[in-house]
Parts: sequence; structure tokens; C-alpha cells
Amino acid sequence: MLKSIFLGDDAALNVRAVRPKRTPMPRNHGLLVLAAVIVSLVGCGDPAASGLGSREGTTRIVNGVPTGSAYGNVGALMFDFASDGLDADDWFCSGSLIAPAVFLTAAHCLEFLPASAQVYVTFSPSAAEGVATAIPAKEFHFDPLYGHDQSNPHDVGVVLLPAKRTRGITPLQLPPAGYLDQLAEKNGLKDQKFLNVGYGGDVPTTGQPIVTYDGVRKVSTSTYMALEANWLWLSMNAATGNGGDCYGDSGGPKLLASNPKMVLALVVTGDAVCRATTKDYRVDSPSARAFLGAYVALS
Repeated sequence: MLKSIFLGDDAALNVRAVRPKRTPMPRNHGLLVLAAVIVSLVGCGDPAASGLGSREGTTRIVNGVPTGSAYGNVGALMFDFASDGLDADDWFCSGSLIAPAVFLTAAHCLEFLPASAQVYVTFSPSAAEGVATAIPAKEFHFDPLYGHDQSNPHDVGVVLLPAKRTRGITPLQLPPAGYLDQLAEKNGLKDQKFLNVGYGGDVPTTGQPIVTYDGVRKVSTSTYMALEANWLWLSMNAATGNGGDCYGDSGGPKLLASNPKMVLALVVTGDAVCRATTKDYRVDSPSARAFLGAYVALS
């Protein structure tokens, strides 16, 4: 269902994507806007560039469903890429509200933008329907250590919003330090289900991995696989009943199904065709907390 633009596996894969409006796609854009291309993947390097095609046919959800009004604290990040006015095709990443004035997303969703860029956030269930009410951000920041270490990418950023524009939206909580480690020590993560929430692309479960986009917020479920110092690994294998995330979900939250009020990790990377694994950046790690502590109160 949902995915990051960063691709952690070295491979060369045929990936086809279909999306409307042709706008210039900057480096590390949160959407894969490709048409019948060969994607060259180099670790956690730059995303592939591509040719573009028109959007046709119907959208397939990989074991996920539209959220409707649920998960109203998860939003889409927007920027007027073509300088022709904000419109339905200007969303490019996902994220979540973690304080009345703080929207959490991935660093790679922000680092390519000019420092003076005007970005927006919509919390509408449909990015297209949220254009008119999209909230202009005051500023944005990302971890200055981002991109220097593959084992710890520091792939976390924030968008600061006027608090009065988010009234009525309950922010997600951040976990205490080492929260996932504590659960793992008690075998509390075994077979746990995690929720993936975001606006990203959909792919069929079999056949050619054609990625389509409708900009609708969706939720799916993934099963716990493994935990590393900075990473949470989840299965998105549809054959075992899992859903997952896809291009455009970068920055979106990972929530325990048993505690959907707390964001534990961010969509950052995974396999290129959005079918096997999702590798998510933990926000309970020392490095993530060191950055976030400058913008929100941490427990």
C-alpha cells in the first residue's frame, strides 16, 4: 500500500509507476514518479530519475484501506513544485503531528528543498481535497547529521506549523527512550502487528510492480521482524497477510496496533517493489531524540 523513496537494497529492477501531472521531480522526492524505467539502486543513495507517464486504470491497495476520518493526525507534505499554485499533485511525503505546532517527517523529504521554501501540510483524508485548507508551514528543519552514516541515517525532520491551525487534532505521542528495546527484552515484540499510515502509492501483490497514486490516506498492517539500534524491520509480505508502505509514505508513522496513539518509527526505506520488507527509522533512539528534543518535550 504505502513507501519511502530511499531504497536500501542494491539491485536493478523494472519498476513502473503511474501518476498524473508532470512536474519536475527534485532529488529525494517522496514520490516515485516513474514510467517503464530501470531503477538503479545504490544503498541509501539518491532515488532514481525517470521518464513520466499518464495515470490510467484503477488503484490497487496492498492489504490496506482508506482511513476516512480516522488517523486525523497523519498528514501529507506539499510543495508547489511547478510554481503554478498548490494543487492536487503537489503532495510528496507523509508525516504526523506530534505537538500542536510540530509535524514529524523524514529528513530526506526536506533536505532537497531550498531553505526558504514554503511547504504546506494537509490533514485531509485526501491530499487533493485538502489543497484549499492546506496549512502553510512557518519553517522546517532536519537533522544536520542526515545522510552521513548508513547504519544511522539521522533521517528525521520536523515542519513547524501555526498551532492555531491544528486545533482539534490530537497529536501522536513520542515514546520514551529505548521503548522498543524494553519491549524486545521482554519478548514483547514477537508477532506484534504494526500499523502503517500514509498517502503513498499502491502496487499489485503479484505481476509487474506498477505503482499508482491517488493521494488518499490509507492504513495497513505489518508484522514485526527484527529490531536494530536505529531500525525497526517489518514484514509487508501479502502472502502472509501483511500490508506495507510504498513511495510517497516517507516520513509516515509506524504505530503498534495495540497502542496506535504513539509513533515508534518513520517510513524511510525498504525493498524497491513494496512487497517484502519495510525498514523504518526509530524515533526512540538516542540520535532521533537528540534532534527532536529541540522541538518537543520528551518523556
